[in-house]
Amino acid sequence: MQADPQVDAPLIVASLSILLILGSSLALWIRHIQKPESTIEHDPGTPAWPIGWVNFGIYICAMLIFVYVVQVAASLLFFDAPAKGEGPPELTPWLAVLAVICLQLPMLAVFYGARRFYPGLYASRLNNTKLSIFTSFKKALPLFLMLLPGVWIAALLWAEVLAAFQELGLIENLEQQDLVTLFQGGGDPVAIGLLVIAAVVLAPIVEELIFRGCLYRFLKSQTTVLPAQIASGILFSMIHWNLLSFLPLVLVGIFLARIYEKTGSILVAIWFHAFFNAFSLGMLFVTNLSDVIPK
Repeated sequence: MQADPQVDAPLIVASLSILLILGSSLALWIRHIQKPESTIEHDPGTPAWPIGWVNFGIYICAMLIFVYVVQVAASLLFFDAPAKGEGPPELTPWLAVLAVICLQLPMLAVFYGARRFYPGLYASRLNNTKLSIFTSFKKALPLFLMLLPGVWIAALLWAEVLAAFQELGLIENLEQQDLVTLFQGGGDPVAIGLLVIAAVVLAPIVEELIFRGCLYRFLKSQTTVLPAQIASGILFSMIHWNLLSFLPLVLVGIFLARIYEKTGSILVAIWFHAFFNAFSLGMLFVTNLSDVIPK
């Protein structure tokens, strides 16, 4: 029986996209390996942030407290107190938009406020290289194409490890991240659109400023580069609170720290993060179409 082209179209698009990424990655790696040694530039590195554990702890506590206060205030303003015995409200696209805003914007506010009002401690230089937005884009795109297949390999290996753990009864059923489930389930297109903007624009900016611009640079001041990159990658993955994506996100966090170190610019890491989120959502959207088209 001949396959319906409408049914196959989303999977064909997804498969072609993956093949394009793999081919581009291979070509870029070959060019990188064959690059003459005389043309290889030394990594400019990133400036360490030697503020000490006490001041860094104050900074993190201020951020956590402000996030908590904003989230509590939002729950009091927008939701009635749950009845006795009732759990938290069901996650909807609009509730997810509010949750993202109440997490990302307070962190950004503390980052800005600390640099603005306590410049002696918290306004240290973020970049060793001054790059424009367009130049950062051009540097981030080939790095994204080169490194993305490594994340896929880590995801496949991690899935096999988790499957083995499930067979041994060490873990129960695995769930996708809440935002992934929301995108798969659909809903108000305006709310979904705002979530996409938050994932592709807001999250890369805020998370790179916090995890690479602050956390990684602080850890670098306390240890050497590689342990700082690994530790920041683990913490970056842990904040997403999802076992299924833990190892791939650790690798993404390490890649982001290495990109920051290699280019000396936080803008390149932000672009890489935005590419990763945009591609992940795009693939989720395309593959999800194959489930909703009538067969």
